[in-house]
Amino acid sequence: MTVALVALGSNLEPRRRHLLGAVTELAALPRTQVLATSTLIETPPIGCPPGSPPFLNGACLLETELSPRALLAGLQSIEAAHGRRPGAPRNAPRTLDLDLVLHGSAVLDEAELTLPHPRAHERLFVLEPAAEIAPALRHPRLDRTLAQLRDQARARAATSASEGAAGGESCAS
Repeated sequence: MTVALVALGSNLEPRRRHLLGAVTELAALPRTQVLATSTLIETPPIGCPPGSPPFLNGACLLETELSPRALLAGLQSIEAAHGRRPGAPRNAPRTLDLDLVLHGSAVLDEAELTLPHPRAHERLFVLEPAAEIAPALRHPRLDRTLAQLRDQARARAATSASEGAAGGESCAS
């Protein structure tokens, strides 16, 4: 069994229902169980079209026998069940965004899947909930724990707060 971390986000109502439904559906994936789910936090949209609603974000820690690609396919199926359509504009508001952040110590650089998620270590909306449920989990490329990465991102956000980088959800996955 492999431990995997999934980031959850939604900025179209009913946000909470989309996210809680996704957690239930993650638990129903074959050979997968949910180990922990974070508190849901509201974050402002960053880089989204004007008037985009705020995001509700969280994280889910899984234990799975699924390969990274099979788990990604499961995440995409869950997104589709919640109304997310392939080919929608990248920065458009979304009912559900599920990002595979970590899959054990896997390091992949493929067209459809990059592990660890290439920007997760910079994003407080990922790191705050992830560090809540798995603070000691290590990033396989950076060899830092999620708690360490969260603390670094907090420090960056504090120094750049005057520039408007408050750590909200980026509309670009």
